[in-house]
Order: sequence, then C-alpha cells, then structure tokens
Amino acid sequence: MAMRSSRARRLFVALAAFVVLLPALWGPRDAAAQTGEPYKIGVTYPLSGPQAAWGLLLLPAAEIAVQQINAAGGVGGRPLALVVEDSKGNPEGGVSAMRKVVEVDHVATILSLFTNVVSAQIPVADQLKVSVVSTVESPGLVSRSQWTFAHGSFISQTVPLVAAHWKRQGVKRVFAFLPNGPIAQFATEAVKGEIEKNKLGIEYDQALFKLGDSDFRGLITRAKSFKPDAILIYGYGSPEEGLIMKQIRELGMNTQIYAGCGCITSKSYREAAGKAAEGVIFGSFKYDVVAAKKFVDAYRAKLGFDPDYACLEVYDIIHMMAQAIKANGYSGDGIRRGLTEIKDFHSIGGGVVTMGANRQTVVPVALYVLKDAVKPTFVEITP
Repeated sequence: MAMRSSRARRLFVALAAFVVLLPALWGPRDAAAQTGEPYKIGVTYPLSGPQAAWGLLLLPAAEIAVQQINAAGGVGGRPLALVVEDSKGNPEGGVSAMRKVVEVDHVATILSLFTNVVSAQIPVADQLKVSVVSTVESPGLVSRSQWTFAHGSFISQTVPLVAAHWKRQGVKRVFAFLPNGPIAQFATEAVKGEIEKNKLGIEYDQALFKLGDSDFRGLITRAKSFKPDAILIYGYGSPEEGLIMKQIRELGMNTQIYAGCGCITSKSYREAAGKAAEGVIFGSFKYDVVAAKKFVDAYRAKLGFDPDYACLEVYDIIHMMAQAIKANGYSGDGIRRGLTEIKDFHSIGGGVVTMGANRQTVVPVALYVLKDAVKPTFVEITP
C-alpha cells in the first residue's frame, strides 16, 4: 500500500511537471491567454469639450458590441474589455489618451475618432506598434501608416450617389456649406471632381462656416443670391450643420438639401435642424435596421433613442478587432495583420465589408431621404 502510494505521488509530480512544461513546449498563444486576463481594447474618444456629444453617442455602441461578444463566449474563451480615456477631441488630448491606454494599461489596439486626433496619433502608432481604427473619412489619411485603419462611408463613395441624383433631377447650380477646416478641401475636390468626371455642367459655389458659431444668416443670404437648385451640407456631423438647415428654411429657401454623410441620423444633429431635417437627401453607410435589430434594440434600451449610422460602424469595428485577435492572437502586430486580412465581413448595417489595400474598408452605401426627424425614419431611394 505504501509502495503504491509513493508511486502514485511520483506519477502526480511527473504529470504536474509536464502540465507546467506544456506552455514552454507549445508556446502561449498570447499574454492574455497565459494570464487569463481580458483582451483589452483602448478607446480614445472625446468625452468632454465641443465634440463630447459624439463620444458619448458612440461609446455605448462599443460597449454593446463587447457585451454581446462576451455573452457569446468572448474571443477564444476570453472576454473583451474596454479601456476608455478622454481625447477631448483635440490632438494633444488624443496623444495623451493613447499613451495612457498603451503604456499604462497595455492595450494592443485602439478605437479612435476625428481626423485631427487620428492625424496626431499616427506617429505614436508607428512608435508603439499599436493599431488605431477609426471612422475618419479623410481620403488617404490612414494610408500614412501600416498601423492605422478606417471603417466607414467615405465621401468618395457617397458623392457619386448624390451626383447621380443631381443628374436625374436636372440640377445645374449647387451651393455647398462646409466647415472651415481640412475636411473642406477634400470635400470640395470630391464634389468638383464628380461634376467634371460626369460632365454634369453644374455651376458650383460654397461657403465655409466656423464651428461654434450660431448665426449663419450672412452665409445663407450669399447662397440665396446664387440661386442654387441644390444645397449640399457636409462636415463633422456637428449641430452647426443642423442649425444651418434650420436657418435656411427660416430665411425662406425651399431648395432641396443634400448631405454627404449619414450624420443627419445623429440625435444632436436632428435636434439642431428640427423639422428642417425632413426631406433631406443623404448618402451614407448602409443602415439596415432589420439586419441591425439586435443592436438597435440594445442601444435603444440603454439610451432611450436609436443609434446613428456611425454607431453601426463602431459596432462593426469591435467585431473586426475580435476577429483579428481570434485569427492572430492578442499582440500589436497580430491584430494589425488580422485587420489587413478582413474580407467578406458581414456588417451589422447589412452587406459585406472588405479591407482595402489603403486600409480603408470598402463598404456598402446607399442614398436615403429622411422622412421623420423626431423618430428617425429614412427611406432608401434610387440615385
């Protein structure tokens, strides 16, 4: 009996040693799998300052995506966790927030927002070798680094839909309102390029507005004297854009208004525009409320209103990150490679998404008209 007991103890010790040795023989897949900690995703969103409304609208979308992934078993049996820092919507805040989540919290991938913030984060991403994924729409921005990616409907994808509608409606004069910033340059180039490429014969003029202003009647009077057949409003999705729509109607202009993105689906944007938002035609990331029902219901239960198009993009990004982690492990380079390889990804908004060679996703887009500004109801239309 004593001999059997001694033999059993030796066998147990040998087995225990072998189990301890297994990671050394096979190698841990990644640090999180070895320690049992959650896979962390950094979030550098504006939670204070002028652009805080966007951060507060989009963060719940990321939270819901994480909750649903974890409820389904997580990623390879490990949960996801968000590490959130306030970027304040400016370059300095974005860099500070990024360094905090990477150097202190040790995240391997980051969700970010806004062109000025992402532009400042690009050299830091190169230095720290951490992927940054955002919904920025600036053409060519994320191509500056192998570590930056963008998911969303770019104006180069939506303007052709809008221009096709102008052609169908016989539009000959277009006046645009654009924010006084970098976005104005690529928006102007995209619109003029589409007009010239398709030989639409459209006369074009524009006015640049300042974020933070509240009285745009001078600019609108200038637009009125141009006598446009169509008005285009494109920018950062700020309440100022909705306010311009409202003041256009208050000054008696009944011209058809177009938007170059789905920002009008945002609650703060629609509230600023009021009834003036109704009837606006906009090109946007495909927003299929039937495909997105589970997410829309969860978002509505959490905040009391429906998510906008950018929330769907953020939800997608979290799932893309999870897919990249599952494919290549939790490391900066593994996630970067996984994001590069995104193909035939089924978007929550409907349709299939592929990561382009420029690290911008190729996404399904559509043209819509907003029917109800209070309970956002929009109908897809033929360009």
